[in-house]
Amino acid sequence: MTTSDTIKQPNHILTSRFTLSALEKNIIYVVLGQLQKVMTKDMNQDFKEQKIVIKLKLLDNNRNYSRIKKAIKSLSSKQVEFEMNIPNGNKADKIQDCVTSLVSGLTYERNSEYVYFWVPSSACRFFCYIGGGYTRFQKTIALSLTKNASKCMYEFCCRWIDKGGYQCSIEEFRLLMNTGSKYKQISHLRARLLEDSKQELKNKADIFFDYSLKKKGKSYHSISFKFHRNTEIKDKYNGVKSEQYIFIYNFLNRFFSNQMDSKALHYSESIAESGKTDDAYYRFLRLDDDFTMGRKTKDDIKNLLKAVILKELGA
Repeated sequence: MTTSDTIKQPNHILTSRFTLSALEKNIIYVVLGQLQKVMTKDMNQDFKEQKIVIKLKLLDNNRNYSRIKKAIKSLSSKQVEFEMNIPNGNKADKIQDCVTSLVSGLTYERNSEYVYFWVPSSACRFFCYIGGGYTRFQKTIALSLTKNASKCMYEFCCRWIDKGGYQCSIEEFRLLMNTGSKYKQISHLRARLLEDSKQELKNKADIFFDYSLKKKGKSYHSISFKFHRNTEIKDKYNGVKSEQYIFIYNFLNRFFSNQMDSKALHYSESIAESGKTDDAYYRFLRLDDDFTMGRKTKDDIKNLLKAVILKELGA
């Protein structure tokens, strides 16, 4: 992974009390990526409003501005409540309770490839203050995860990977994952959050987890995690541009849906390993334009990919 693919996320973001869709999560990842240079451990930093520029393709393979606009508007309407840990040089750290809106000022020029908005100064403190601790993770991987639960669990794994494991009560875990009213039954928590995200991380991420549920009397009370580095994924994409890899994966996923199998991921990894991401990126851009303009159907492109293009790209 290139250095620009590794982003720092303040730990209070994971524990803040708000819920996001998968697309909103991806917008947050892009914002974090663009604010890396202004992150600081100085709580007295004069945080200033920051302009964010996002390429539509990075968030939606079809450049669906309406969908992206809806997600950004949703973020702008959210009031985020979070606690910041402020070390004061003594044994007891100070805790500051904060509330802020995240983004504002959406701008889009018709037919443009980009969308613009602003992060207010109060939200910059939310995104940029790392004095209370932060977690590093791979932006490319976080963006490629399709399930919101997987994204949350990936952040969770990256935070505690150096400790090897983590244990807490099930209620504490629900709070960490911001499950709200979802997954009230332990069977739902296990199947829809834990098992689904475990499988997706195993297939796509550099870190994954195992877990065990423990009972107190007749009811499940606590959960233990063990974290593993995924040697099959780690360092596979050295020198690969994250934006290109994400586009390639999202493009292929339209024709080889990951709801059916993992072909899109397999093809993307093979292209990355063969060093042909540049070729794939520009060829897929042309195919995407052909599809958007109606010059080729979905079946035309899928057949062309299977018969010719993927073989030429080493997939």
